[in-house]
Amino acid sequence: MLKHSEMIDAIVKLEWPMFHTVNGEDHTACQEDPVTFDAMRRAQFSAWSQEAVEAYLRDLEQARAEGRNLVREKYIRMMETTDPEGYAFFRQELPPVSEEKQKLVAAIWEKMLIQTEKLRDAYPGLAMGSRPLRAGEAGESGGWASIETYQVGELMTYSEDTLRALLAHMEALQAQGIDLAREIQLNSVKCLGYASLEEADTAISFQLLQQYGSGCPSCGPVQ
Repeated sequence: MLKHSEMIDAIVKLEWPMFHTVNGEDHTACQEDPVTFDAMRRAQFSAWSQEAVEAYLRDLEQARAEGRNLVREKYIRMMETTDPEGYAFFRQELPPVSEEKQKLVAAIWEKMLIQTEKLRDAYPGLAMGSRPLRAGEAGESGGWASIETYQVGELMTYSEDTLRALLAHMEALQAQGIDLAREIQLNSVKCLGYASLEEADTAISFQLLQQYGSGCPSCGPVQ
């Protein structure tokens, strides 16, 4: 059996070509940055349980065998909120979603929402530099999808086995007083070179003040 880290290696290797070819040969800048992609995906999966990682690796292997691109499917599902016209055009590429999967996705997102709201309250600098939280919020346009749109879109690409394993992991962590969303965020900021969420929040808050503080039309420059 593969180790947890070895399964993450395999996941990233399977996901990268899917991400790189979402739109065929038409690439955005982030699709030419495997280093950042690798770091951010590892930050997420390093916080998952062995069971959840193993289940998702099976999803990817099955998708590859069937000629499916799970990353493309995620972005198509996101378009239901960000680009309804585009979603109507591409939705025929998507497999049907069972009632059980819808329930599992809703249960996971409900927990993620609560945990993410706690994070945003605790670390306002990180929150200001991130996506809008809920689908339909101001700012969710031009591909800048909300956290809800992004998370639900990705969850919908997971199998029921993966979703059950992920939900069980979240519940086990909660019983220990640990939030999965916080663990993923901590891994992410460490990938960016910060030692802690507090350090990242302070640094990003300062960067935002430097960026916006010199021209506020309502209150003047920040001193």
